[in-house]
Amino acid sequence: IVKQTKSKILDLAIHGELVPQDPNDEPAIELLKRINPSFTPCDNGHYPQLPDSWTIVPMQMLCSLTDGEKLDGKGMPNLDVKYLRGERDFKTLTNGRYVAANSLLILVDGENSGEVFRTPIEGYQGSTFKLLSINDNMNTDYVLQVINLHRKTLRENKVGSAIPHLNKKLFKAIEVPIPPYKEQQRIVNAINRAFQQLDIITGSL
Repeated sequence: IVKQTKSKILDLAIHGELVPQDPNDEPAIELLKRINPSFTPCDNGHYPQLPDSWTIVPMQMLCSLTDGEKLDGKGMPNLDVKYLRGERDFKTLTNGRYVAANSLLILVDGENSGEVFRTPIEGYQGSTFKLLSINDNMNTDYVLQVINLHRKTLRENKVGSAIPHLNKKLFKAIEVPIPPYKEQQRIVNAINRAFQQLDIITGSL
């Protein structure tokens, strides 16, 4: 029930129904023009009832999946999935693809493709990851919540047979409802407050 409630909260959030709109907020289209000066709004697709100040864009306009820069001769932690999940200590490597502390890594190989981790320390990018870079004009946590809402779809539509991979084409095509930046912040704060209360309830069961 708690899991379903969290999913419903995220669903309300991306339909503009979680927090009130403020008519003084800069419309989302202005934000998106800073990301892409030639941006023109498209049909709202699966979100026909969005507030007037919102718009829809594909995920690929907001973020990119890349690899860290190759680095050789420096001993640093291997930021693999087991370390990032806290299941074991890191191994030290002397070369790999460098990622800074506080970077975002998205799992692209394996059953849980689409799961996102924030790196606690600098190190080398694990082989099952891509570096997730979110445009500075967006609230990072808002975009991460949209990705989180689509985790089930991403898991169920992996590609490859021997080792399942993240369907990058599907990921890039995810329709992201974009509220004004200040509303993104209000939404994230409301989600965090609600989730904290739900986690307290879960912990007391």
